[in-house]
Amino acid sequence: MAAALVFTSPAPPIAWQPIKDPQGTLIGHEIFNRSRTASAHTLESDLALTHAVLSHIEPAKLLGDGMLFLNTTFESLRGSHLDLLPAHQVVLEIPSLGHAASSEALARRPALEALRAKGFALAFNHSVLDSAYEPWHDLVNYLKIDFSVLTAERAVLMLQWARRISGATLIADKIESRAQLQLAQENKAHLLQGYAVSRPESVSARVVLPSTADVAALSTALSNQAQTAALVELLQQRPALMFNLLRMAHSQVLEARTPYLSLPALVQAYPAEHLRAWETMLQAVAAKIPQLPEVQQCEKLYPRQSAELASMAQAMWPDVPADSLQLIASALLLGHVLGLSVEQTADQLLPGALAQPVRLLAQEWQRLLQALT
Repeated sequence: MAAALVFTSPAPPIAWQPIKDPQGTLIGHEIFNRSRTASAHTLESDLALTHAVLSHIEPAKLLGDGMLFLNTTFESLRGSHLDLLPAHQVVLEIPSLGHAASSEALARRPALEALRAKGFALAFNHSVLDSAYEPWHDLVNYLKIDFSVLTAERAVLMLQWARRISGATLIADKIESRAQLQLAQENKAHLLQGYAVSRPESVSARVVLPSTADVAALSTALSNQAQTAALVELLQQRPALMFNLLRMAHSQVLEARTPYLSLPALVQAYPAEHLRAWETMLQAVAAKIPQLPEVQQCEKLYPRQSAELASMAQAMWPDVPADSLQLIASALLLGHVLGLSVEQTADQLLPGALAQPVRLLAQEWQRLLQALT
């Protein structure tokens, strides 16, 4: 097998910054794409960041450690990719409208209501305190007071005004000095963020990018309303698609709402509109350069070798359903190609009900992987 890095690509240059309460307890992180300034990110960059959050190869774990604050554009707020994120773990940071606030705030309220209805929490900058944003006030979950652009007196005033918005959690943001930190604590900001609290941390995540041909094949299948068996066959023929779906399902903790122990059950767990959203996200990140020969060779061998691995496993464990062994074999072969151990693969690509027995039998699975021709 070729080296793992041949098959992976760096995720966008990601960093995240801890958000803590006054006692220092971690509440969550704000994540951002360091290749763009806060005002320059686009729908495409938001899609790439969402893909990295859902489909990156650990050790960087971007979901599950408190709330994840995600910067957005108004264009990306309409994107179907948001349906792929676990809403209960995500806070969407809503941009300001600038001079258009007085004319657009009311018109944009239904879109924000829809996001709240899906389970997302919403965060706003202190500019939302302006009377032009009054139609949004009852939608505020988190309100960020930007200490980097306010005098001390003005920051205190903003914290006082912000308490008029019932139920809003107040975040003193961009705290860059001990004096600002003390000021935020004395004025009882609920949460704290900034260099004086905790510096941003780079996240060296890697992803497996599908080719444009992979995404085109997926698009054709979905356009033709392919049945489950046809979609499973497509995944088995295209390992990059297989990896991305398995990794996304694991990041979403899909099994908590829809248990799956086989590839057909996994495909059926996603409604058609979510598979379309997945395709749209993959389209934004698809590798547009010719594949390396090593990757082409892997794609050629993958269908045969995953079937061979499943067959050997069936002979060793005849009482285990064949569909479950096929799912396990598909995942473990991907992990093997990517340089992951059996245990690492189980922890990142398989549902818990299958991951646990695989970890217990890791040595046996490793021997089967090594026996592949």
